[in-house]
Amino acid sequence: MIQPKQDLVLQIKDILLADGDRATKGSQICKVIRTRLDQKWVGIYDVHKSEYAVVAWSGPAAPAFFRFAGGKGLTAEAVTLRKTVVAGDVKSDPRYVSTHGNTQSEIIVPIISSARDTVVGTIDVQSERLHAFSKAHRELLEECAAALLPLWQ
Repeated sequence: MIQPKQDLVLQIKDILLADGDRATKGSQICKVIRTRLDQKWVGIYDVHKSEYAVVAWSGPAAPAFFRFAGGKGLTAEAVTLRKTVVAGDVKSDPRYVSTHGNTQSEIIVPIISSARDTVVGTIDVQSERLHAFSKAHRELLEECAAALLPLWQ
């Protein structure tokens, strides 16, 4: 069940206002999102022109790649289009770059800085269920992405 939008967004804002460094806050936020959405894995990434780098993550295993080249995969499409990308069945999606072996579906949400007019980061959520992400998930994660902007200020 998806938690009310404002509840999760307010929890993220509270974490951002609390003491702690960027990585600690990022880890707490990933854990909250993963727990609230009942998903396998959540990561937050920095977006640079030529590569993406993990800021924080929550799940049973470390990211498959702590840094990876920009320009390919679901993340590259979300960054290029500046739009959320959903793969309901990653095994049949040619854009998918294999990460965790039992991932069935994935959603990548860009974090867009209007001040810089660029994508500064992404939220990556992976599920062990096929077609796990609904329109409500997308909308909620897009609200979370907007709330996360202070991590890049």
